[in-house]
Order: sequence, then structure tokens, then C-alpha cells
Amino acid sequence: MTVHQASAKTSVKFVLLQRKWSMDRIVFIGLAVISLYLFCRTIYRRLFSRAHKSCGLPHDKIGKRLWRVILEVFLQYRVVKNRPLVGILHAAVMWGFIAFAWVSMEHLYLGVIGLKQAEPIDGLYPAFAAVWAFVVIIAIIGLSFRRFVLRPKPLGKISLTSAIVAFLILILMLTYLINWGILPVESSAWKMTWWIHTVSFFSMLVIIPRSKHLHLLLAPVAIFFRSEKTSAMRPLSENDNDDDLGMVNFSDLSLKDVLDINACVECGRCTQVCPANVSGGSLSPKKIILDLQKGLLQNGEVVAGTEETKSGKSWIADNDLFQCLSCGACESVCPTGIEHVSKILDLRRGLVSEGRVENDKITKLFTTMERSPGNPWGVSHDAREKLISAKQFPIFDGSQELLFWLGCGLSYDTHGQAVATAMKQVLDRTSISWGVLSKEYCCGEPARRAGNEYLYSQLAERLIGILEEKGVKKIISCCPHCTTILDKDYRQIASYAALDIRVTHHSEFIADMLPNLTLEQSPRKMSYHDPCYLARGLGITDSPRAILRACGISILEPKNHGQNTFCCGAGGAQLFIADDLKSKDRERINHKRFAEVKGTGASAIAVACPYCPIMLRDAANHSGCEMDILDIAEITAMHLKKEVK
Repeated sequence: MTVHQASAKTSVKFVLLQRKWSMDRIVFIGLAVISLYLFCRTIYRRLFSRAHKSCGLPHDKIGKRLWRVILEVFLQYRVVKNRPLVGILHAAVMWGFIAFAWVSMEHLYLGVIGLKQAEPIDGLYPAFAAVWAFVVIIAIIGLSFRRFVLRPKPLGKISLTSAIVAFLILILMLTYLINWGILPVESSAWKMTWWIHTVSFFSMLVIIPRSKHLHLLLAPVAIFFRSEKTSAMRPLSENDNDDDLGMVNFSDLSLKDVLDINACVECGRCTQVCPANVSGGSLSPKKIILDLQKGLLQNGEVVAGTEETKSGKSWIADNDLFQCLSCGACESVCPTGIEHVSKILDLRRGLVSEGRVENDKITKLFTTMERSPGNPWGVSHDAREKLISAKQFPIFDGSQELLFWLGCGLSYDTHGQAVATAMKQVLDRTSISWGVLSKEYCCGEPARRAGNEYLYSQLAERLIGILEEKGVKKIISCCPHCTTILDKDYRQIASYAALDIRVTHHSEFIADMLPNLTLEQSPRKMSYHDPCYLARGLGITDSPRAILRACGISILEPKNHGQNTFCCGAGGAQLFIADDLKSKDRERINHKRFAEVKGTGASAIAVACPYCPIMLRDAANHSGCEMDILDIAEITAMHLKKEVK
């Protein structure tokens, strides 16, 4: 054999050897490409296959948003907070996968370069990963037992994909532990286990975007773009070529809506805290989101309706939507950043805009507000004018520093007028000049929350004209609903935003004035009911309590308080449109809340919203219990030290 022939034979052997080992790499890369393609295709289908409403994602407060992602995603704050044991198990799985990130990178790299390059797995980091593998196995077994054996009602029906993902996670952890601590790298068993691990990994890539586990990728994004407080209704497009009526069709969903819909982990926390659902109503925030998801994936057209839902042409029943109190409880517990409230209210708006609402109470509310005197109670302006005249309220003429906005609650409700009078006493003790409008019109809050954007726009336009004419720069309101609409919703209107008006709730105003007020102490025990729009909507929980403590009052907190408060039942225009018919299957929300507050043993209830005492007093009357229900303005006025004349 010549030297040339020997060299050629050696080259052939080398090529064959290379082909033998390259087969592993070819199979690996083939699996990687196929699974990555399926992964990306499914993601695209779920997020971008249909046109979205051009609503820009928020990009303010980047630092706060990033911190929220760290707190809620990496530290799993919300997950652990509301369900500690289950939350810790869930967090352990996530932290385990973070710990496994480098292990997975090495595994993928070995697949690319070939198994012949494999080296024994030793060192501190592989051992550290092995510890986390044990933790993840324990956590997955615990979660699986809960999901498939205990089967809590909030989780709903058993999901096949959940079972598959749980099984694959167990396989990933077990195969790593076997190859790390038992099998030698050179053995065929090691290679077989390595391939089982690989196939399981790529199977996860295929299954995750097709299941609720897509939240692993989307939740951090949804949480980053989530509203800091309860989500607000989006402004309608003013583009002449875009006939924007609210959320009518699936094409009206924004990118944030689509993110939310696909980020749902189906945990049921939102429904578990929803006052409408807890009291026996049919509204389920979880079901709303999942129905939106189904309709989107099945190329649905119309989102919600009455007859349309019965005939299968739409996905969500209007009866469910109009039970919502817009209290934000669902959003406050959602671990994946879903904004339920804005979607529900926007769906209401779409139904009303198209005239597809058959609820007589809603129609009556709109009719009442459209007619003179233009407030949801339909009470004559004379009632307000008599109050102003009898109590000698100063009239705002533009020279004063502060406009005291009475709103419908303080203008026409008997208790509300007492709150207005008390607030006048407090304002008179300050050095701030103030006044009220000689004639007020409803800000339109009930109309917008019930879905009538046209009526709201008319009322807002009229009020903005008055505020501009009077030169108003600062507003104080005793109503969280009015405060919210003037401080959030109105700022979506360019003409109002240009006025740069500062809006303050009276609890913050009084709390700021405490150093200038001389208060007498009263060793009394009271319970404070947090209004939803104040605690969750505006993030104000400390100021009312500071006022009560300044008066010497001991606060007995109900089970649900602060940002975890339970709604009185009036929000979302329910004060005017709720179905009051008694049913053995339903408990009135205000009755449920009153029983909870009464259970503290307090002698009186403090409130900071004109809606709440109406609802709580109604519940007190039904229970035959006499209990003082006082606004913090009344409590402050009662404790003002008498002036020496």
C-alpha cells in the first residue's frame, strides 16, 4: 500500500468517524430548529395574527415598573402573599428554573458540539443545581397533588397540558440528577438519559405557548406595563377614519389586552375575591379573560352581547359584565398583571354604543342623567342651592385658591349634605381661601362606568368649560369616584389636561392640615371601611387612618382592609343599576360587608366616600342594627376644638 493510499484510507475513516458523531449533532439541531419554529409560530399566532387597536403601551416610571417586575416576578411577592403555601411551592419551581439556566445553556452547547465532548459533571455549581432539582421535584409533586387530587374550585377543570408540563418538569429534574450523581459520562445509559432530558426540554418549548404556561414568558411583560393602580378606561380614538365605539369586536383589543388574555395562569384568584361572584353573582373575572382568549384564538368577531351570546355569535354575556363593581379587587391579586376592569368597562361601552343593552335600570339611569337636572338621582338643583344658602357656602369666583367640589353625593343625599357642612367647618379652620360652584352638574362618572361614553362626553365638555371659565387650578372632593374621574378620566381629554388642575381627595387634604388643626381627643373605638376607589383606585389608605388617630380614635380593622378592602356594592354605577331582587342563591354585597365590619365590635364605622354610607346604612337597617356611620370630615369637625370668641 502506497503512502498516498494509506493517507486516503485514514481520511475516509476520519470522515466516517466525523459523520458518526455529527449524527448526534444533526438530530439535536434538527429538534432544536423544529421546536423553536413551532414555539415562535404559536407565539405569533397568539399575539400578532390579528390586528390590534393602536393603543400605545405606557413607558413612564420605568424604574418603578422594573422594580415591580423584580418584586412580583423574581421575588414572587403576589403569588406568595395571597396563598403562602401554594405560593412558596410555585416560587420554588420558578427559582429552580432560574438556578438551572446555566445548566440548560451547557446542555444545549453540548448538543451543538457533540456528546463526544462531554465531561464528568462536577463542581460547586452542578451540586447547587442538584439541590434545586430536589426542591423543584418536591414543589411539583405538591402542586400536582393540589391540582389533580384536591382540585380546588377556583382552578376549574383539570387541564391536560398542566399534567404534561408537570410530568416534563419532573423528567427534566430526574434526568439531571441521574446524570449528575449516578451514571458515568461514558456509559450508554448516560447518553440515553441525556437524550430523554433533551427531548423533554424541546417538548416544553412546543407545549408552553399552547397552554396557560405561556404566562412564564408573558407575565413579566404584562406586569411591567400594568397600571400602578386599578386600570382606567382607555380614551376612544378621535381619528375620523376610525369609528371607535369601545370594545365591540376582537379587532378592538389592544396589544396590552392581548398580552393579558394570553398571560392568564387560570389560578382563579381574581374570581375568588370578586365581590359580585362571592355574593353569588354569575360574574367571574377569570371566565371573562378565558372567554376572550377562546374567542381570539377561534377568530371570533363580536365579543359580547345578549342574544348574540345565546346564539353562539359572541363570547361574553352582558349580564355578567354589568355586575362588575369596578372595585379592582381582581387586579390587586392577579399574579400576572392582567387588567380586568378596563376590559369589562370597555365592553360595556361597546354594548351601549351599539344599543345592545336590555337592562331597564341602565336605560333608566341614562334617561335620568340626560334630562334636567342632569344628575343620577334626578333631584332638583334646588336641594343643593338651599344647602349652599342655608350653610353660607362661599361661591367660587376665580380668586380663591381652592374649589370645593360637592358632587352629586354631597349635593343631593341627606347624609352627603351633612358631610359637606362638616367639610366647610374644616376648611374654615384653615388659612386657605375656597368656594363652591354656584351651580354644579354631574361629572358623568356613573354614565361612563355604565358604558354611555356619549353622555359622559357631553357632561364632561360642559363641566370643563365651567372650570376653564372660572380659572380653577385646585379641586378638593369628598368623593373618590369624582376624584378618580376628574384626576384620571378627564385627563384623557386634551382641553382638560391643558388646564393642569390638581385634584385632591379630602382625606389627603385633612391629613395635610392636621398640624394646623387643634383637635380634641376622643377615646372611641371605630372601624374604618376603605372605599375601593380610594384604597385601590387612588392608593390612599394611610391618610384616613392618620385623621382618626389624630382624633384619639382606636381603629378596629375588619378582615378585609386597606388595599385588600371589600366593596360596599356601589361602585361601577351599581348604586343605580344593581339588581336588588332577593334570591336564596345570592347575598347582597353591602350586607356581607356590613356584617364583616360589625364583627370587629366597633361602635361606629368611619367612611371616606358618599356612596359607602348609603350602602352600609341600608345593610344596617336590614339587620336591625343601629350604628353610627360617619365620614372622616364629620369626625374631624366633631373633634375641632371650639374657638374662643
